[in-house]
Formats: sequence, structure tokens, C-alpha cells
Amino acid sequence: MRLAVCYPEHLARPAARRLQVAATLRALARQGAQVHFLVGRFTGLEACLAELGLSGVAGLTAEPVAMLQKGPGAILPFSWHGVYHRATLARLRRLAGRGLTWVLVRHLKLADYLLPRLGATGPRLCFEAHELFSQTAAEEGASPGKVAELAAMETRVFGEAHCLAAISRPLAEELSGRPEVRGLVALAPSGVAESFFAVDDQARQPGLVAYAGGLGPWKGVDLLLRALALAPEARLEVLGGEPGSADWRRLAALAADLDLGPRLVMRPKADQEAVRELLGRASLAVWPGSGGQRIAAEFTSPLKLFEYLAAGCAVLAPDLPAARAVLTHGRDAWLFRADDPQALAQGLERLLRESELARGLARAGRELARGYTWEARAGALLAAMEAAA
Repeated sequence: MRLAVCYPEHLARPAARRLQVAATLRALARQGAQVHFLVGRFTGLEACLAELGLSGVAGLTAEPVAMLQKGPGAILPFSWHGVYHRATLARLRRLAGRGLTWVLVRHLKLADYLLPRLGATGPRLCFEAHELFSQTAAEEGASPGKVAELAAMETRVFGEAHCLAAISRPLAEELSGRPEVRGLVALAPSGVAESFFAVDDQARQPGLVAYAGGLGPWKGVDLLLRALALAPEARLEVLGGEPGSADWRRLAALAADLDLGPRLVMRPKADQEAVRELLGRASLAVWPGSGGQRIAAEFTSPLKLFEYLAAGCAVLAPDLPAARAVLTHGRDAWLFRADDPQALAQGLERLLRESELARGLARAGRELARGYTWEARAGALLAAMEAAA
């Protein structure tokens, strides 16, 4: 199969999704697909591709196209998606002459732009849903007009895409129930690199709890700090965020108010090697989550969850649909009542006291993670497109 993967954002902007996209690209190419990565051009792109492991990959070709997006190497007063959209459409039409059959898109506006323009004889489009943008906008207080615009766009894209994939089982079920959706919705959750399965258990420190990920309010790190204050046997190491950012300052102030002192260590976001090193030392790892928005409660498929599991940490996660779609309480993870610091603290204390229980969850969790590799994700996407061809 020859397919194009489109990424209209500035690739050098720090975001977990670029790691997911890069890992998916490599896995698609390893599975034999001929992959064209349509990425916005900027000064430093080649170095960025190398950093993400996208240089010199057999079967993967970077296709730089024009874009107008603010970010490193692109000093601009504003951003406009229109430049990338038009350049991508022109490149796709050229690639169609070389046998391109599929286009994989995860950005709603880009999919809405491409679908009516690719033509009946052009490549087919597979849309990969990660959330319901209209739902998220409504929950975040967007105007009724904006919510209606996004809802109409979703109806068009979900109804016209030749193939639909969803990042989580609850989202796949939501899409399957929509009247405009024809056919099956493929499930393609996040994955984990094989290197996480090689993390050694010998350096684990009793009492050490890990969190690796973003610090935004919906990530639930505030909840984790409040739980730490109620679990005096636990120490927490957070790997993520930027010192001096608004999120970092918010959490530092909360830690001071809770008098967490040396039981909390905060380190800025780092590469995957640093994440593996932390998870190799931690006994427990927490996905705190939040039930406040559907994107967090139902539709997310966080990279950190599968990294925690594969690295052999005992995992604590919120008892929410997104977690229950993957985890089983007491078998491969400990699920706590969402948004309740006391419930999370009780889970931490129990797993720290009952080491055999924690080790059993960790063993089962690592085995579970073997079904969530990047190869499994790529295979699900390719199978969905082949079935829809």
C-alpha cells in the first residue's frame, strides 16, 4: 500500500502527538507500506526529523510542503492553515499519479478541506478521530456558533471519509452510533516502543511513584499532588512540563501549600530514555486523569499508560471509561474513584504496603501491554484501509 500521512502542525512544537505520529510512521513503514509524510517546511526540519527517528527509514519519505505556522525556525506574526492545506492537496494530486491510494488524516479541518477536493478517482481518505471537537469546544465554553460549526464539520467528515479509525474504544462506540457513519469504525489505540519492555526491575525503589506526561489541568497532576499529601509513605517524581510555565508555577504553588517538601521532585520534560530511566526506578506509576471532560474521561489513549505497563510498573488509573477500555481492576491495574485524591491516596498506600499485589499487577500489566505496540497500531490502521478499499 502507498499512503500519505498528513501533519499540518509545526513539527518542532513540543506535543505528545508528534511522538505518536512519528512512532506510527515508522511502524507503518516496517509493515511494508510505502509512506509519504507530508510535513510543513521550516528551517531546521531535517534536524527535527532526525530527532524523531524519521530520517533514513526504509519505506518512509518526508515530503516537505509550504506552511504558515508559528514555531521554531518559523518566525511569523500569525498562523494560517490554508497554506498547508493547498500545498498538501497539490502534492497529493501529484502522488496519486505515482500510485498513492490512501491519505491518513487526524486533523478535522484538513480532512474537511481534502474530502470534497480529492475527487472520485483520487486517493481515499482515512480519518483518525482522537476526540469530538464540538464536544470539547462546548465543554470549554466556546460560543454556540463555534460549536455548531465544528459539529457540522464532524458530520461531513464522519459521513464522507472512506475509512474511520478511533483512538479509544469508547470513541469508536460513539462514532459507530452516529447516523452519518457507514461501516465499521476501526480501533487504533496508542502504542509503546519495544524498548520499554526491556526496562530492568532490579533498580526499583520502594515508595517511589512516577508520573511522566503533560502538566495541563485536565491531566490530573493536581489531583496526584493532593493524593501524595495524604500518602506519607509515598515519594513522587514528575517528569514533564517546562520550568517557569503557567502549569509548572501552578503545581509548584500547590506543592508548597501542601508542604510536600522533598517527597516531590519535578523534572522538565525529556526524551524517551529519561522516561524509561524513571520508570525503571519507580515501583508505581500513576495516570491520574480526570472525569471533567469527555476527551479525558472517555476518548483519551495516553502514551504514558502503555509506557508504564510495558516498563513493569504497577499502574494506578482512574475508574473511567477510557481506562476500563484497556485495564481491569485488580488484575492488571488498580483503578481508583476518579477526581478523588483520598481514593488515589488509599490506592497508593495499599500497593506500597502489599508488595506482592503490586508485583502481580505489574506482571499482568506488562503482558497486557504486548498487545499495544506501535506495530499493532499500524497493523490496525492498514487493515482498516485494506478492508475499506
